[in-house]
Amino acid sequence: MRLSGRPLLDNDADQQLFVGREPELLALRRSLTTGLNSLVTGDPGSGKTSLVRALMFRLRSEPIQFSYARVGDAQSASDLLATVLAVVRTPRRPDVRDGERSSGRLREPIDRQPIELIEELAVALADRSQLEPGTRVIVVDDVPAAAGFETFGAWRDELWQQLDALWLVTTSTAQVSGLVRAPADVFFETKLQLAGLSANETAELLRRRGDDRDAAGIAELIVDAVGGAPQTPRRLMEIARELTAEPAVGGRRLNIGSGHRARAEELQEVSRPARMLAAEIDALGWVSASDQRLLDRMGWTRPRVVQVIAELESRGLVEMREERTGRGRPRKLYRLTPAADFRGPAVVDREGVDQDGVDRDGVDRHGDAEPSPSDTAEPT
Repeated sequence: MRLSGRPLLDNDADQQLFVGREPELLALRRSLTTGLNSLVTGDPGSGKTSLVRALMFRLRSEPIQFSYARVGDAQSASDLLATVLAVVRTPRRPDVRDGERSSGRLREPIDRQPIELIEELAVALADRSQLEPGTRVIVVDDVPAAAGFETFGAWRDELWQQLDALWLVTTSTAQVSGLVRAPADVFFETKLQLAGLSANETAELLRRRGDDRDAAGIAELIVDAVGGAPQTPRRLMEIARELTAEPAVGGRRLNIGSGHRARAEELQEVSRPARMLAAEIDALGWVSASDQRLLDRMGWTRPRVVQVIAELESRGLVEMREERTGRGRPRKLYRLTPAADFRGPAVVDREGVDQDGVDRDGVDRHGDAEPSPSDTAEPT
């Protein structure tokens, strides 16, 4: 079986594996053909990248030219715009689709003003339009809230006035409230939220990735995977890999499916910020409460992350390990508890203090003030 969790590209082979999302594809197609900017949101692993690349594939014969950039590391408007500029300037090979080209991701922050980059981008788009006539669409994938809000809020009018292009942007559920607020909210006329997989979509996705010679095995796998309550394609692939990596029979096979289902049910019982944080931790893997990637993606302070991790840990939804990097206290790292190991709410040592002097209740034991109300409120 083909159980890789990577996003699908806009090529013939990968599009044979793409399942569902027909209403979303139709809405995005209508949006682009009527000259509207679009925003797609969803949890990590919900298929945002695969969706936009499926759209690019289906519109390959239309007079629409795509430029694809992934900007998950962008910390500012300058970073985001420089990544887009690099992609637009990249000569297009006739044998390679946009989704298969380099995304132009940055390795270091850009020390240039956004207005300069917008002016250069306008020139680059004009040059590309002479070579490739048609509507120009800039696909910007995995946009962080801070960089997205600055780009589409502070520089909204310049993007509208100077660039002859439409924007198709994706971001995670945790990022959207920080990105889509005035004045950036009106930049996107079409907004789509990706829902979870239906049982029929789950079954069809596994059938397409299976081997026709083992129809009985695929049917059994479908039953067990659906029983694991996979909300996203990524989660479905995780369940399927666990069930097929080695012979899983009897109680062990049941434990895998029931663990995924129990963890999904427990996540529905925690607060919305806790669910959002769990999704980001799951996407990143082992992280500390001070991990800058996590802080940037959530738009939170470290004490706020520590506080919400405490909620997840009390429900057994994250596990912790310590890592020594030198003198001093070991660093605490967290990850989402693997579904097969999930055993429900855990007993947490509420007196524990992390290496930065902040306990799991978010109180700084080194004497600094407790988190302000803005740190302990849901992101807005």
